[in-house]
Amino acid sequence: MVALPRPAIRRPISITVTVVATTIGVVATPLAVLILGATDLVTRDRFRRTRMWLLTVATLAVEFAAIIAMAGMLVWHVGRLRREPAQGRFHRLEWWWAGRHITNLRVLAGVRWVVENPEELGHGRAIALARHASHADSILPVLLFGIVGRRRLRYTLKDDLQWAPAMDIVGNLLPNVFVDRSPSDESPLWDRLEELASGLGDGVAVIFPEGTFFTPERLDRAATRLGEGRPDLEPAARTLEHILPPRPAGTEALLAGAPDADILLVAHEGMEAFSDLVSIRRALPLESPVRVRLWRIPRAEVPDGDLAEWLLERWIDLDRWIEKGVLERRDSDGIPPSLVSAEEIRP
Repeated sequence: MVALPRPAIRRPISITVTVVATTIGVVATPLAVLILGATDLVTRDRFRRTRMWLLTVATLAVEFAAIIAMAGMLVWHVGRLRREPAQGRFHRLEWWWAGRHITNLRVLAGVRWVVENPEELGHGRAIALARHASHADSILPVLLFGIVGRRRLRYTLKDDLQWAPAMDIVGNLLPNVFVDRSPSDESPLWDRLEELASGLGDGVAVIFPEGTFFTPERLDRAATRLGEGRPDLEPAARTLEHILPPRPAGTEALLAGAPDADILLVAHEGMEAFSDLVSIRRALPLESPVRVRLWRIPRAEVPDGDLAEWLLERWIDLDRWIEKGVLERRDSDGIPPSLVSAEEIRP
């Protein structure tokens, strides 16, 4: 894997690309919508090409606006970036940024998040273990715990997400950890995650234990890797149909830093097609809401030490819940019955 360039090199590139691409996209949008819209009408493609263009330009526009807001904040809070109220404003900018992306997904892609049990959002410090099936679901915890719950989040994220300038600059000014997925020595990483959780307060630490999106090939590799250290767990890992077996080390480090924090499992089902650009275009617009379910597990019910077996059992439960939703959608002509009374969550 190619190493991520240093901020002094990376940020001028990412900011310039974002500004130029946004400008070109906005200027070209009237003509693009005319051409793509006519093509969609002729091909009866449900305006998928037009939606994809508008969603791309809207995503760039949010990044562009965030860059401007960040510039003003950096000047206003120069020398005080790690203190309050600067940190509070950066968190609110994070909520605004995620909220605009979520609104764009709802308006242009038909993505509606419905939560089966919103009462489980609760309060108090927690470590959220979230399913990772698409590029868009990384902002779901911000919606649930930040925008709705008004709590501050601490994220564990892939380091290549720092190519997005808003996520890069604000993400590094806030207490988050960007993870190199191929580190030569992982022990400093676990120390950083433990430190991240130790200052959690009433907030939520978010981690995606799968590490990447599900494919059958990745499941085979992940199960084989798990079997090298824990051969007793490999058969169970291979029963998964929709998600990858969780890696326990990051969760263990977070629990070590916040030993009294509850565990929150965050599962969703219905937007698996958003894993790449080609699949996103084919899926637009989504026919029915994306189902979200939360499981809150008190810390007293979480075993100390080796979490591998316990986490895998929880992930098998999540996989069965996802499979039930998949079958329900397949057998339903409209919105699945279990989603009729679910609560839609909006920014």
